[in-house]
Amino acid sequence: MSVKGIIKNVDEYAVHDGPGARSLVFIKGCFLRCKWCQNPELLDPRPEIWFQKHRCVGCGKCQEACPAGAIDLQAEKRIDRTKCRGVECAGCVEVCPAKAYEIVGYEITADELHKWIAKYKWFYDNSKNRKGGVTLSGGEPLYQPEFSAEVLRLCQENSIHTCVESCLYQRYELLWKIVSKCDLLICDVKHMDSKKHKEGTGVSNELILETLKRLCDDYRGEIYVHIPLIPGYNDNKENVAQTLEFLHPLKQVVGVDLLPFNIFPAAKYEALSQDWELEGVKTQTHDYLEKLKRIVDSYNRFQCTIGGKW
Repeated sequence: MSVKGIIKNVDEYAVHDGPGARSLVFIKGCFLRCKWCQNPELLDPRPEIWFQKHRCVGCGKCQEACPAGAIDLQAEKRIDRTKCRGVECAGCVEVCPAKAYEIVGYEITADELHKWIAKYKWFYDNSKNRKGGVTLSGGEPLYQPEFSAEVLRLCQENSIHTCVESCLYQRYELLWKIVSKCDLLICDVKHMDSKKHKEGTGVSNELILETLKRLCDDYRGEIYVHIPLIPGYNDNKENVAQTLEFLHPLKQVVGVDLLPFNIFPAAKYEALSQDWELEGVKTQTHDYLEKLKRIVDSYNRFQCTIGGKW
């Protein structure tokens, strides 16, 4: 029986997150709780319900259909999550004529996902540098290691280029099952100070940094490092310089991508009835990003990009 996993969706026309035309798979579940998380709907490994306010027509059918009394049309947060029975009920999803309620996440087997991905193989093979393929993202692909590894194995058997985006927070034995089956690895280095890393993500950085160093001995593919730049947290010149000092001897790391702060996830937090701690924070200016890029460029070793290598 094929391994099962929980995903949110597959973006079939991705042109970022790896070279060429790609299928981008969003896997649910994550070990970290980054305060700036761009995809909060992927943190919980289980399917869940979210409400998209802009679609609502105010008919009230959802409130009538909710047996737990978890929906209040007048409340700032439409769903009371302490009462909501989630996908076990999903009456609101069924009756909403405007599709304002949606179940985020569903079960799929590795075989089914591979077949979905493989139907676009011609496009992957004929895209830029013939290196199009599939990227497993999230959430965190390492959260569902057996599922992720099997999807990658099937894709590689079909000569489909494979890529994984990860925070590297996982036991090395499980991580290696996945990374050994990917042609390209993209990982985050969020902060060099362990205490600050834990303040921002919920976990310390020792396991992540040691794993990245070990991978540069064992892994033969290219590694690109993302530095998500969070205002007032890790986007200072000192932290960027310390990150580059750490990365400089790691020969498999070929590129560094500076990611400007993204202000748009606020709507996702609202859909999940959550407050976003960083709502209202502004992104970095172009001039400031260029100053940080010059730090990376000064090492004369890495391909450095701002906001996306691809």
